[in-house]
Amino acid sequence: MSYRIPLGMLFGAVFLSPGSALAQEKPPTADSAQIVVQGNKNLKRDIAKFVGALAEDPATSQLSRFEDAVCPKAVGLPPVQAEAVANRMRQVAEAAGIRVGKPGCRVNVVAIVTPDKHGFLKLLSDRKPDYFGDLEPIQIRRLVAEKGPATAWQLQGPAISARGTVIMDGVGGPPMNTTAEPATRLRATARPQFAAAVVVIDAAAVDGLTARQLADYAAMRTYAGTKPSRLEVSTATTILKVLEAPMGSETPSSLTNWDLGFLRGLYASPPNAYAGVQRGAIRAGVNKQVQEGETEKN
Repeated sequence: MSYRIPLGMLFGAVFLSPGSALAQEKPPTADSAQIVVQGNKNLKRDIAKFVGALAEDPATSQLSRFEDAVCPKAVGLPPVQAEAVANRMRQVAEAAGIRVGKPGCRVNVVAIVTPDKHGFLKLLSDRKPDYFGDLEPIQIRRLVAEKGPATAWQLQGPAISARGTVIMDGVGGPPMNTTAEPATRLRATARPQFAAAVVVIDAAAVDGLTARQLADYAAMRTYAGTKPSRLEVSTATTILKVLEAPMGSETPSSLTNWDLGFLRGLYASPPNAYAGVQRGAIRAGVNKQVQEGETEKN
């Protein structure tokens, strides 16, 4: 399934922002994707906390991910910076094992920078509620009222059968899954998928950040549906904390091994697995990435 996010209203609703004050840098190239590493003596425990915080869905459900290629776009930035952010988001997807759309692809991942996050979300919910997909009105209201410098959500696509085919809506009825394969304790007959994703970021929060930092943050919020507010229990070094870091504090300059391992683990997890199995794959992905990062550093 290919879901396209129409951008006309978005461009008009960013309140004609002149662009945020991102730190100037050259647009990143494919071989410039630096990863921040950090030593950790309690790695297993900290990985469990990190993954548990970001992937806390009940074990009986499944974690969604993009099954079709992602096609990112940045809105609300000067053209050069917007292109740098979108290009970097493509690089992150490729590094994580996520399929990326070809040039001219239909946009399905949007990072929006606006000087008034709450006002933009309120305007979007009033005029274009379809941008929130199948979310219930109360869920949309919660997104609009959400505190913090950024708000993100995913639009769910149709479920995919165990054989990898899209489960289509029945005529006048609910979606029909005609697969003959039964569910097991470890494997469901179908899996969910993201059709599109949006992250809206307050311009004041990106003041002084680089295009790489902004892109990497947006990639983590959109490709995996992560929520930084859940990370209070985790001491992991992650790009997800970059927007709310105190002024003058040390922040990752790019996606960290924890972040990349999370994405790789999610997208490498077995198809149709339940969330418990997926979390195990994510923990393994983070462990592998962090351990390899430590080896490279030493």
